[in-house]
Amino acid sequence: MRRLVGGVITLALLFAAVVLAQKPPSTHPDYVPDEKTARRIAEAVLIGQYGEDRVKAQLPLLVASRGKTKWVVQGRVTDAEGNPRVGGGFGVLLNKNDGRVLEVVENMK
Repeated sequence: MRRLVGGVITLALLFAAVVLAQKPPSTHPDYVPDEKTARRIAEAVLIGQYGEDRVKAQLPLLVASRGKTKWVVQGRVTDAEGNPRVGGGFGVLLNKNDGRVLEVVENMK
């Protein structure tokens, strides 16, 4: 009987320790705090994915905030006369809070 009570207490303490050790995911607003940081992260990701020459052809990258949690970074594409075109460039979606790359697109709309 004493062993059973000791086992139950040990199991309860172990369960409590596991539950208390789990922290809710925190939002840290400083990992990608500004457009400059978002641009640098996206450029590194795009160069790794598509190569330096293709990415440099779409510089400067354009950055826009999408709400409180996302950055959208897009490549700049021009027509034959050098006028900017809407869409068609690379795109990277970043999480502002934790820096995760949420999506990489070759032809952004």
